[in-house]
Amino acid sequence: MKLLNFPLEKRALQYTAVFACSVATFSSGCQYGWSSPSLPLLLSEDSPIPMTNEQSSWVVVICLFGGLCGAICAGITLDLIGRKMAILISSVTFIVSWLMMAFANSLAVLLAARLIAGYSDGLIYGVIPVYIAEISDAGVRGLLGCTVTITFLIGSAFMNVIGTYLTIKWSALICAALPVIILVLLIWIPDSPNFYLIKNNHEKARVSLVAFKGVEEADRTLEILAESVTKGNLRCLFKKPSLKNLLMIMGLRFGQQFSGVIAFTFYAQTLFQEGSDALSPLSGVLIWYAVQILFSTIGALYVDRIGRKPLMIASTIGSVISLLLGGLFFLARDVLGLDTSGISALPTVMLITYIISYSSALQLVPLFLGAEIFASNVKAYSVAISDGYYFIFAGLASKYFQFTMEEYGLYVPFLTFALCCSFGLVMIIFFIPETKNKTLEEIQMEMNNKSSA
Repeated sequence: MKLLNFPLEKRALQYTAVFACSVATFSSGCQYGWSSPSLPLLLSEDSPIPMTNEQSSWVVVICLFGGLCGAICAGITLDLIGRKMAILISSVTFIVSWLMMAFANSLAVLLAARLIAGYSDGLIYGVIPVYIAEISDAGVRGLLGCTVTITFLIGSAFMNVIGTYLTIKWSALICAALPVIILVLLIWIPDSPNFYLIKNNHEKARVSLVAFKGVEEADRTLEILAESVTKGNLRCLFKKPSLKNLLMIMGLRFGQQFSGVIAFTFYAQTLFQEGSDALSPLSGVLIWYAVQILFSTIGALYVDRIGRKPLMIASTIGSVISLLLGGLFFLARDVLGLDTSGISALPTVMLITYIISYSSALQLVPLFLGAEIFASNVKAYSVAISDGYYFIFAGLASKYFQFTMEEYGLYVPFLTFALCCSFGLVMIIFFIPETKNKTLEEIQMEMNNKSSA
């Protein structure tokens, strides 16, 4: 089976724009991965900024509340200043946050830096999936949309490595240089044709289409786009099929976040210490990210071949089984007092099988699926609500994990996450549509037909 179909001349600008966006998500991955190597330093006796365990937990999760603000701003700015300008603004705020982290001399400054970093995340994850979906050809839209997650993971792994061997200051300074690449590349690339049509600028929309898809595609597509792209308001979001789509994405995002991945990422080194004495925390974390990157890449290569829905079903089933087995192990060891010394490596194995399953689709698809199924007249509002919802539940999942792990033991969050992930499986099987190899206009026609049926 042929996995790749990359006519480079035709799609060169698509790939360049996606690469620039990928640098932004790489920087986001760095800031999410920052907590794993940095927390042990901040909690040590010679910490540059002394803090308690409770304070350190807020350093970890405050970025998620910044993400909520960023998601709201993404919804406001998406149709106001455009996708491209919002990404450029996020690059500047990323630079500011990294410089603040590099030179922070108090807990307040560090918290502010993490809050700004979270704001940048909320902005890019509200805008980049939409931008990529609108500039990409249908045959590679899934693959290019998946680069957001893959580069995020590579950034997280990168930060775990440099954060282990460098000081907090120097690792932050290195990361501060990355967003400059976005500014240099993206400033020369046009915004999406959809944005120009929303602004009633047909001339720029055609120039954008020619740049991204060629003259033949531009002439054929412009008229169709012009008919489908309309301005909307918040009330349009609460009408069929937009309301149904919003509820689907919110349910999927709930199952995704309460599968526990954000908590496992933030506390990866702690979990590997709990799971196995034979594996160093850093080695475990690097395996964690290497597995994610490998299987996310495999999932990305097949998402436009097999389809979004079949991959997500298989991915979610594997995640549920792994979480359930991990929860039962900790229940047997910590509550029932059974001797588990002979299978002490089982939690590590379960974490790895979980992340293999999760990475192959559940981690990839929900982020760009919303950009595919929402109509242009509600896309900005739906992005703000669904991404804001995502950051709220990411924060709650992380705090829930920390609280239940300390108060009751690891079996409680593992079993809870297995239950919530099962809810996501039901959503995928019965409600999530298949969008592979369909243009955004074809997806909207199908959604409207189902709504009126």
